[in-house]
Amino acid sequence: MLNTNAFGQLVKSYREQRSWMQEELAARWGHAREYVSQIERGKRKLDSMTQVVRLADILDIPQEKLEEIGRGIPKRKIAVEKPEQADSAILQMLLAPGRDMVQLSYMLWIADQAPIFEEKLQELTITLDQALTSYHGEFLKPAQQLLAYTHQMRGRIAFDRLDFAAASGYFSEMVDLGQELNDSDIITMAMVYQGSLLRKRGRFETALRCFDAAKPYVNVSADAIRGIYQVNLSTVYADSGQEKLFLHAIDAALEIAKEMKDSITGLANDFSLDAVLWAQAGGFSELWKPQEALKVYEQTDKLRPFRPLRELGAYTIDKGEAYLRLGNLDQGIELSLKGIQLASEYQSKRHLGWVEKTYNRLRVLPIGKGKRLDTLRDALIEAKSKLE
Repeated sequence: MLNTNAFGQLVKSYREQRSWMQEELAARWGHAREYVSQIERGKRKLDSMTQVVRLADILDIPQEKLEEIGRGIPKRKIAVEKPEQADSAILQMLLAPGRDMVQLSYMLWIADQAPIFEEKLQELTITLDQALTSYHGEFLKPAQQLLAYTHQMRGRIAFDRLDFAAASGYFSEMVDLGQELNDSDIITMAMVYQGSLLRKRGRFETALRCFDAAKPYVNVSADAIRGIYQVNLSTVYADSGQEKLFLHAIDAALEIAKEMKDSITGLANDFSLDAVLWAQAGGFSELWKPQEALKVYEQTDKLRPFRPLRELGAYTIDKGEAYLRLGNLDQGIELSLKGIQLASEYQSKRHLGWVEKTYNRLRVLPIGKGKRLDTLRDALIEAKSKLE
C-alpha cells in the first residue's frame, strides 16, 4: 500500500505545477472534487493499482517519485505483434539498464573511471535521440527523462574540462526536456548547473537571476534537489562576497541534509551532510574565514575518512586553500601539491584551476611575496602542460 500522506502530497504538488484546481483534476480523472481533496489530504486510500496508474498518467508523475514513497507502478511488458510496436520494445530494453548506467555514472566518474562509461553515455544519447525522433508510444516520457539525465552527466563532464560551451548546450537540452516533461526535478537541476556555469565565469548577477527563475520548480522538487539548489546558491553568494546570504542558503541546505533519508537522487547528485559541510567550509574559505573553514573540515574528516580519487583531489585542494589563507604555508602547500598530483591523474582542468586561483590571489599579498609559493607555480605549470 502506498504511503497515503506522501502520495497525497505528491498528487497535490503535481496538480499545482499544472495550475489545475481540484475540480479540473477530478474531471480529467472521472471522480468528484471531494474525492481528490480526500486523496490529497491522506483521508482516502487508493487500493487499486489501476487508479494509481491512471492518476500518475494524468499528472505525469515519474515512476521514481512513486518508488520513493512506497511502491511504483508495475513495469509493463510489450509483446511485439506489429511493426509499430518494435520501437516500444527497443525503448523498454534501453530504459532499465540505461537508467542504472546514468545513475551509477557519477560514482564511476568520481572514482576516475570515466573511460568505462563516457563512450556509452554518448552512444545512449545518440540512440535515444534517433529513437525519439518519430516515436510517440507509451515509453516516450520515460525515455525523454533518461535522455535528460544523460545530458546532465555529459554536461558535468564538459564543465569539469572547462568546455563551457558544450556544458551549456547539454544543460539547455535538460531544460527543454524538463519543460516537455513538466518535471520539476529536471528543470531545477538544469537551471542550477546553468547558474553554476555563470558563477564560474564571474557573472554573478546573471547566475542569481538563473537561480531566481528556478524557484517555482524548487518548491515542488525532491528534498535532495532542493538541497542541491541551496548548496549551489550558497556558492554564488560566497564567491560574490555576500556573507549573510551565503549563511542563510547553506543553513537551509544543512537543515535538509540532516532530515533527508538516503536516496538515488541524492547519491547521483552528490547531496549529503558531508557534501553540504564541505561546501560550507569552501564558502568560509572564499569569504576569508579560514579558521571557520578548518573547524568544519574537522567534521568532514570524521564523516568521510576515505574518498574516491576525484573527490579526494577536490577535497584536498579545498582544504589546502584554507590553510594557505590562514597563513600556514607549510600545511597549505603540502596539501595543494598533493591535490595537484591527484588532479593530474584524473586530468581535471577545473580542479587545477582552483589551485591556480588561490595562488594568484596569495601572490599579491604580503604572505606571497617570498619564494615559498614558487613550488605551487612550478607544479601547476608542469601539470597544465601535461593536459595540453
